[in-house]
Amino acid sequence: MENRIWEIIAASIHGEELSQEEISTLQVWLDENKQNRDEYARLQIFYAENKGSLTDNINVQRAWEDNYARRKAGKMIRLRRKIVRWGYAAVVTLVIGVGVLLLTEKDDEQAVKVEFVESQIVPGSPKAVLTLASGEELDLQEEGQFVSKDSSRIRNVGNVLEYEAGVKKHGEKKLEYNTLTIPRGGEYQLKLEDGTNVWLNAETELRFPVAFGDSERRIFLKGEAYFDVAKEAERPFVVCVTGVDVTALGTEFNIAAVQGGDEVLTTLVNGSVRVVNEEGADCILTPAEQAVCKKGVVGIEVQKVNTNLYTSWKDGYYAFDKQPLGEIMRTLERWYDIHVVFADSVAGKLRFSGRLKRYEDIDNLLTMIKLTNDVDFEIAERVIIVRTNKNRK
Repeated sequence: MENRIWEIIAASIHGEELSQEEISTLQVWLDENKQNRDEYARLQIFYAENKGSLTDNINVQRAWEDNYARRKAGKMIRLRRKIVRWGYAAVVTLVIGVGVLLLTEKDDEQAVKVEFVESQIVPGSPKAVLTLASGEELDLQEEGQFVSKDSSRIRNVGNVLEYEAGVKKHGEKKLEYNTLTIPRGGEYQLKLEDGTNVWLNAETELRFPVAFGDSERRIFLKGEAYFDVAKEAERPFVVCVTGVDVTALGTEFNIAAVQGGDEVLTTLVNGSVRVVNEEGADCILTPAEQAVCKKGVVGIEVQKVNTNLYTSWKDGYYAFDKQPLGEIMRTLERWYDIHVVFADSVAGKLRFSGRLKRYEDIDNLLTMIKLTNDVDFEIAERVIIVRTNKNRK
């Protein structure tokens, strides 16, 4: 009965025509108590605001149909409406706090089994620590304006750190550096003294000088960041990341040091940049190109890419296009501050496409992936175990 009512609720909210029996069942449920009526109203609002992202980005209907077609190809037409309803019922259960949705097969029918698992895993949020050249540490959880010992002005408002260098001492040549550290499960935005904006992803560190030099603006990166560089023709902007130098005058690009820093991806959105690896090889990128620098490899691989797949994180969502689940889960590891274990080698190689909201509860994200019926997830504390679904065909 419980699965049946969610199926009816989903069909109703989706605008499907209900039978008289279904209308009566829904009315009885609504009349039971005020909590049910409030829940129904909340679901209506949620569906109206999010129906595009719920069904278009990871297509619930297609996932169910593809899964069933692999098993019962001859019965697809007869069961199409029922499968669609189950798909939307699965989406509805996400809204009401379901932890894990399991898709199981029983004889000749698909059945949805819902297990309520209370997860303490929440998405990342703005958090960072600024370590000044003097050794002072500022926890950026609190907003306000600070003046450091070197007279630098630091304004932290709305999760954006604005840095203004102090007065440069006459004859001073040695550069001193501040360090902005973003932990796992964190993100932050930084505005440098030259007006350059930097979005820093989880598990990232950025070292930048107390004051830029006269000939260049050089900073040091570990992790991933998106740069919108202020134009200064006389002072090129240089990002150094694990043996790779990326030079720009005024442009937008994303840099990610992946595979433990053994691979650096530079993705250009606007303008142009010059990439030089530690072997001395170099290339000039134009918009929608990506440079792949691998440790120990002499050359640089340049390829055309959909930049949105590599930059969407700063806009609040993740976009994937036939990406291995292993890579997807590594991304979620840093953002949710979790540890992922693959129980078998096959699961990590399965490929997925779609768009997931970055600030969604992880239960919802995993359930969306799970709707393909290819993998199962088990959550234990902050560890997620991934294994291939034994019913997968």
